[in-house]
Amino acid sequence: MDQLIFAMAAATDALRTVGPDQIEIVTLTRGRICLQPTDIDRGEQIARALGCESPLDHRMFVPGHTLWTGERDGLEVQVRSALRQVVAP
Repeated sequence: MDQLIFAMAAATDALRTVGPDQIEIVTLTRGRICLQPTDIDRGEQIARALGCESPLDHRMFVPGHTLWTGERDGLEVQVRSALRQVVAP
């Protein structure tokens, strides 16, 4: 199967998992699925539902955001969320 068609099928499955109404933008490449939630504040919850456990905080952007990454069906998955408020121990 062509990798782009495979990525489209994996993105469709991800949308079914979190609910298509929860996602505003889907960007695909042959090896990556990027999702932007309709409500950016729900991004972390959506990311975790898809198995994305690695956060990367982008504090220099305005507004800042966190990009959660993980792997699903052999593809990198990225989900944008509101900037995490990390609490120091």
